[in-house]
Amino acid sequence: MKLKDLQVLDQNIIKALSSHKGIDRAIQGKMLAQSLNIDLRTLQSRIEGLQKKHCAIGSIDGLGYFIPLNEDERRAGIIKKQRSGITINNAVNGYILAELNWIDQLVEG
Repeated sequence: MKLKDLQVLDQNIIKALSSHKGIDRAIQGKMLAQSLNIDLRTLQSRIEGLQKKHCAIGSIDGLGYFIPLNEDERRAGIIKKQRSGITINNAVNGYILAELNWIDQLVEG
């Protein structure tokens, strides 16, 4: 894959992130989105798409997005994603197991 093969927005995200190599140079998602003139959800969605295309883009809560420079930084980004996945899985399981009248039971009970 080459940069020119990506959509223009994805190219712009990668170009912007090229200045943020290493956790110590991470950029907050809100700031990155503003610099690209897009909303945060669009940025998050596009970065997820880039990650699926094997772009190592890390993120750490409270720090922001970065390009990992070593295995420790890559691992930190992976751990954050794994924790998010566990949280999402727990929410899905709760949703699946919930009775459809759960709210009535909760309010009446």
